[in-house]
Parts: sequence; structure tokens; C-alpha cells
Amino acid sequence: MRPRKRHPIFLQAITGMNLSTLARVLWRNRFRVRPVYLPRLLYLSVLAAINSYLARLEKAADGPGIATAELVAPPIFILGTWRSGTTHLHNLLSCDPRFTCPTAYQVMCPHHFVYSQPWGMKYFDWLSPGKRPMDNVSIRGASPHEEEMALASLSGVSPYMCMMFPVTQSRGLGVLDPERLPAEALAAWRETFMLFMKKLSYSKGRRIVLKSPPHLGRLRLLLEMFPGAKFIHIVRNPYVVYLSTKKLWQTAWACTHLQKAPDPRTISEIILAWNEELFRLYHRDQGLIPPGSLFELRFEDLERSPRECLERLYHELGLPGFEVFWEKAAAYLKSIAGYRKNTHILTEAERDLVSRRWAFIFRRYGYPLLPPLRRGEVLRLG
Repeated sequence: MRPRKRHPIFLQAITGMNLSTLARVLWRNRFRVRPVYLPRLLYLSVLAAINSYLARLEKAADGPGIATAELVAPPIFILGTWRSGTTHLHNLLSCDPRFTCPTAYQVMCPHHFVYSQPWGMKYFDWLSPGKRPMDNVSIRGASPHEEEMALASLSGVSPYMCMMFPVTQSRGLGVLDPERLPAEALAAWRETFMLFMKKLSYSKGRRIVLKSPPHLGRLRLLLEMFPGAKFIHIVRNPYVVYLSTKKLWQTAWACTHLQKAPDPRTISEIILAWNEELFRLYHRDQGLIPPGSLFELRFEDLERSPRECLERLYHELGLPGFEVFWEKAAAYLKSIAGYRKNTHILTEAERDLVSRRWAFIFRRYGYPLLPPLRRGEVLRLG
């Protein structure tokens, strides 16, 4: 199916806020919205009104069941920075019939998806462009999706709020390290996360597999909130991660801005600094994960030898039922055999910058540093 072209207002990443959350977020950022983006704000406001109304209906219809819902088992967290292969791994693990993942509809409509998803998903699919703006990955209402959009919409606390407000940076509530959040903001985030998990458990009744790039810096918090959780950390060639994340900022996240977009140099610095901090936090807290609860892999290994890689993952994390899972995962891999990754152009300036700033990532995960390019030479990476 060819992707459908949609007006940029329909490509907003954080569409699930209700009226009170949207008002709080605007107040926090002093209502600084660039006039050219007022149509985006109007779109978000209309959605917020709909979300508020449907949330009331969900509370009346499903509130008691959600309140008493419990997790079937501790969740499985896929950890990794943006563009490191977390989506591919998430899609693969969603093939296991014993697991469930948040869907695109659920993370975009977190206030009411339990009530509205039987019919709301049809409207979501009609509005959806069909493919993600930054790559060729299919996106439908039922597609596995990262929960960070839901957490941002429910609490207003997330690094993703800095994408909506790149100038005012959401007044400090978009930090990567949860220990730097004000106590009340962290409490609100925890409360909304647990609510979202209850909704998923009530709706699905299976073990939940989650993935959100900022979780890489939240290990201490996640271990405290979800004892017994399993963690899978995936890494990818840092040059490709940098170039692909740059495209992510220039496409998908550019549709989310309500303020002046960052210039290319600022985007580059954000990518470098955010990845540096996330890896620093992860390496600091990695030792807190109990033995048998962490598996690390490289995207390139998963791509080259998926069965071998996934079988080791299941074995080391003590997950049963690999053969049943693999039968369905193999069918999924066959269905995407024609997928073509983006090709990115690496210049010498970017090679030098990434090599210097992320040298510790290259060393830690065994990726070779590229030698300097000749004058005018570029490399195509994918």
C-alpha cells in the first residue's frame, strides 16, 4: 500500500493530551506558539476536547476494571537510543502470542483507548499516512508503538515535550535524567505510567513489551517500579544512528514543533548530547539489573542472524516458548523481505564529529572508527 500524503498537522507526535494537560503545557511554556503553527495548536486543541470527552465515557464504562487491573507478569523493556533498531525488535517480539505491545492507537489516545479502540482505530487508520515520515516502516492503529507518546500526553513530562517547544524546552520537564525532575513532576509521571500499564493489562491481559528511547536513562526508576522486569538493550553503528536521527528530526519531529525549529547545528548538538547522556545513565545503572534480566545485542547481528540472535535472547532471559514464537517471527520477517532501508550520506565533518563525541560507544560495543575521508569524499550508509 502506498503511503498517503497528509497535511503536516495530521503528523503530530503527541496527540493524546486532554484539555487540562494541554493547558498546563501551554502555561508552562508561557503560551509561546509561533503564529505559523497556530493551525497545529488548533488541531491539538480539538483533539484535546475529544480526548477529554471520551475519557469521561471510559471512566464511566471501564473505570472500575482499570483500577483493579494487575500486570500478568513484569514487563519486558527494549532499551536503545533513537534509530538503533528498537522498532524492528519490538515488531519481532510482538509476534509472540504470549506478549502484547502498546499499539499506535493506544499511545496516541491514552486517555480513552480502552473505551474507544473498537471503532476509533478505523478513524486513526484513515488519518494515518500509512508509513512513518522518517523511514518506510508501516504504521497502522494496531502497529506496535513506543509508549513515550502516551506518557507525554498523560503527564506532560517527557523529553518529547522539548520537540513541541524547542525554544522554551518545556521549562525543565523534558530532561532525560528522572532524578533531575521536580518531585511533583516525577510523581505525576509515575502515576500516569502505572495508569497506562493498568489500561494495557485490562485491555490485553498478556505480558507487556515496551520500548521508549528515554527509558535508557531510567533504569533505576524502572527497576523500582517494576521488580522482576527484563531488559533488552540494542545498539547500532553510531554513524548510522546519528544520520538517521538527524533525518528523524528533519521529518517526523519537525511536524511536532509549536515554536521555531532548531537550526541544523542545534539539532546536531541535541542528538550528540542526548545520546551521550542516555549512555552515561545506562552505564551508571546497568549493574543494578539482576543477573539473567539483561540481554544486549547489536542491530547488525539481529539483521544478519535473526534466529540465532533471538534464540540466545530467549535463553538468556529465561523466556519460554521460543519455537512457537519463531514460527510467527519467521513469517513476519518473510513479509518484510522487500523492505528497503534509507541511505544516508556521511560527510567528513560528520564522521569526525561522531567519532570524537561518541568514541566511548565505538569502544564499548566494538564498532570500528572510520578513517578520515578524502577532500570532497562522502560515504553512503544504511
